[in-house]
Amino acid sequence: MDQMRKTGYFRLDIPAVVNSLPVVSGTFSAILEQVAGIPERETTTYNVLLSVHEICTNIIEHAYENKGGRIEIDIQMDEQSGVLTVDLFDEGRSFELEEVPQPDLDSAPIRGYGLFLVRELMDKVSYVSSQERNHWHLVKRVFAPSR
Repeated sequence: MDQMRKTGYFRLDIPAVVNSLPVVSGTFSAILEQVAGIPERETTTYNVLLSVHEICTNIIEHAYENKGGRIEIDIQMDEQSGVLTVDLFDEGRSFELEEVPQPDLDSAPIRGYGLFLVRELMDKVSYVSSQERNHWHLVKRVFAPSR
């Protein structure tokens, strides 16, 4: 009998400190562990975790300048379409995503690869800032739906 697949929705509201990242890792790992049909599960989970950690770290270091705040993370896993959607919100300092330069892959800088990696690992990455808060929107198809 074909079992109906459901959409899972989760919300995290964490302090904007590096010590909160294990909570984020545990949550995403648990969510993706429960989803059937993910090919290369370890690689997919690692790529999603790396992307979300990078955005959280940028929020902590740049938006809040390591002075604390909150990060709200909305996670939606649509098991019908195989699409994972992650929305991150903060009330820190904003910036212009388009103004972040692409890293020079021929040199060896220590910093500056984070957003490049996120864009490479996720299917969609967007950032919008308003007077109320900043909003990152990440999308990753973790498996192709079966027909």
